[in-house]
Amino acid sequence: MIPFPRRALLHALALLALAGCASTPTRPPSDTERDALAAAADGRFDSALRVARMYQAWNDPRALDWYARAAATTPRTHHSTSAEETLGTLYARGRLDSGEGPQKPADVVMKASPRKAFRWFQSAAYHGSPYAMHDLERWYEGRGDMTGALRWRLRSAVYLRELYKLKPLREATSGSAPHGQPIDPGPAPNPVIAGIQRRAARGDAEAQVDLGALHEAGIGVVQDKAEALRWYERAGRQGNVYGQYLAGLAVGRGGDGLAKDVDAAAAWFALAEAQGFYMAAESYWREAIAPPFWTFE
Repeated sequence: MIPFPRRALLHALALLALAGCASTPTRPPSDTERDALAAAADGRFDSALRVARMYQAWNDPRALDWYARAAATTPRTHHSTSAEETLGTLYARGRLDSGEGPQKPADVVMKASPRKAFRWFQSAAYHGSPYAMHDLERWYEGRGDMTGALRWRLRSAVYLRELYKLKPLREATSGSAPHGQPIDPGPAPNPVIAGIQRRAARGDAEAQVDLGALHEAGIGVVQDKAEALRWYERAGRQGNVYGQYLAGLAVGRGGDGLAKDVDAAAAWFALAEAQGFYMAAESYWREAIAPPFWTFE
């Protein structure tokens, strides 16, 4: 038998590979698809989102790539963070449609990926999405990580001025409330809070933000807004975007013994905005520091 030449074998394999690539499209592009793709060449968020939603409606996994393109458009706005949050939701569910029942095998075009879901939720949160804060709280809570869940509940409550909702946690950490809350670190001395304090003292910027929020809410530590600001500022000086943003909120809102200083707040917000934190834009932060119509504090 004459051996098949190696070069001919490699050539044949290459042709087979090319044939496989050429057969990838399962249907010819429609006029709708061609028009949407042509429009998306402008690089605008709305154009990319249109393509993403088109493919999602067709249960086509190319939707994931187009949502990612929409999320990457600049400047950062609530629109781009909503695309990031959508990607997190899709990867968490493992499907493009919004149904709750089992999918038919022929309709399964992607797999759930908790790791990718977390990455997109985190990206949205660190670009300022308050909705992603709730997503991350649920993500950590679902995995039994009460430290992570507490982090995002605190940040959301500080931003939304909803510290009154944390009353069960304040009572739990003082040992005066029953257990069973969704995020209940337990009675003092509290290992979760003690761990945050240790990491913050060692210079962990994320833990410093957490400790600042604990002081602002009065959970497991003395309620002291000036002390909260000091921890936010320590994190902010390390480049932590939440340290910068929450420092801006604290000094911009003032109160509870802390003098209001809008100029100092503006400086912190500018640092956070430079990192793509859209809520640190002036149109957002001026509304965020404005006195509320009412308070439950």
